Amino acid sequence: MSLCSRVLKGAALAAVVLVPAVAFAADSDGLAGTVVALTINESSADDYAVERGNIIVSEGAVTRKYQWGGTVCSGRLLSEGNISLLVDAMKNPDRLQVVPSFKGGANLARCLVGFKLVALTPSVAR
Repeated sequence: MSLCSRVLKGAALAAVVLVPAVAFAADSDGLAGTVVALTINESSADDYAVERGNIIVSEGAVTRKYQWGGTVCSGRLLSEGNISLLVDAMKNPDRLQVVPSFKGGANLARCLVGFKLVALTPSVAR
């Protein structure tokens, strides 16, 4: 076996081993913020095929959309219980912040795959 063919076989093996590792990137975390809007699309909604729902998170000077389900975020779904937690966070922005975890989706969408709720400490009266 020539040196050239051994190098090519080694490169091919490395490509087979490394490409799947890159394809399964770790979750990314968004910035801590407050949930300012929540959209749930039922099966009769026009947008249902595109996304099952989304939240808008105010991250200080920026607001970001995090989506789940549909063609934009295929296979990324939230349970009813987790949606309820997001509703609670939206109802209590002075007490709860959310730190979204996401993966990239179609058209640069941020696909919500989890989140952390952070309890805010009340300010002490002076």
